[in-house]
Order: sequence, then structure tokens, then C-alpha cells
Amino acid sequence: MDGVKAYCLVELSSPNAELRVLEVFYHKIYKIFPLQEKIENINDQYWTLRAEEIPEEEKNIGPNDRLIHVYHFMKDINQTQQIQNFGDPFFLLIHEGETLAEVKKRIQSKLQVSADEFSKWKFAFISMNRPDYLQDSDVISTRFQRREVYGAWEQYLGMEHTDTAPKRAYTVNQNRHSLEKPVKIYN
Repeated sequence: MDGVKAYCLVELSSPNAELRVLEVFYHKIYKIFPLQEKIENINDQYWTLRAEEIPEEEKNIGPNDRLIHVYHFMKDINQTQQIQNFGDPFFLLIHEGETLAEVKKRIQSKLQVSADEFSKWKFAFISMNRPDYLQDSDVISTRFQRREVYGAWEQYLGMEHTDTAPKRAYTVNQNRHSLEKPVKIYN
């Protein structure tokens, strides 16, 4: 990417690993920057830029596969119909016919959550900020019919659970994921 230099904090899976730069706001992914796009004039007081390795499975997406947004959420205790996102959002490749039970196994492995803690989590298809709770036997791909990833943050797979991150005073870009690569922007 022109004008961007990434500094890796962790080892990449290979020297030729591909990276993508994401724009995250309020714990949702709003943009994936195309490789040729210059990143200029972004006010990082509000937006967080995150560089991450593109998983190998995402490089060979089949015609019926979908790349979906996955976000952590809690119900807002002050408003019965509102939800509050938190934590680090991510993408997940789902395959045609794959059930929630199969997807949950991959998510648990990806996030390295204990079985005891993970058993307390609820999963929902979220559209227009309203959760529609899912059963383990539900086929996930039937909920995510749209193909594009860009602008798809209004529909996502939500993981309802308690935010166990330590509480601290708000600082800019406080929600950094331990495996992400910081991005330095040069004009």
C-alpha cells in the first residue's frame, strides 16, 4: 500500500504472508483498504486502523462461500432492544450448508476460549442492530445471502457474552488486539 508501513509485533505464518488494512470504528469493521489505495487524511482520533494477515482459507473462497463479519456484543442494560458491541471484530469464512455448531467450533479455536466460558455464549444473526438468536442446527449461510463484504457491517454474526476485558479509562485506540500489526501512516 502506498504511504503505509506495517511493523509486525508477531511472527507471520510465512515471509510472503498477505496483509489487509482495516478501518474499525466502535468495534465494527467499516472498510478494507484496497492495496493500491493511499491512506491519507484519516483522523485516527476516531478510527482505528488495523493490519492483519489474511488467513489462507480466505484466499480460495468458493462460489457459495461467504466472508462474514463477526462481532462481540452485550445487550444494553438501559435499553431492552439495543445492543452494545465490544472487543475485536473479525471476518469468518462460512461454507454453504455449514451449521452454527460447526462455525462455533472454529470460532472457539480462533479465539482460544475455554469450553466452560464458551458454553455461556449465545449466537445471533444481527440485522439493523436487532439480534435473531440461532440454534446449533441452523445453517448459517442461509442468513448471509449478500456476497459483498464492504458495507456489510449492518448484518453480522453476533456473539453475546460478558465483556471480560479489564476496565480502564478511555484512551484513543485502546482496543488493540494482541496479534495485530500497528500501521504507521506517512504523508
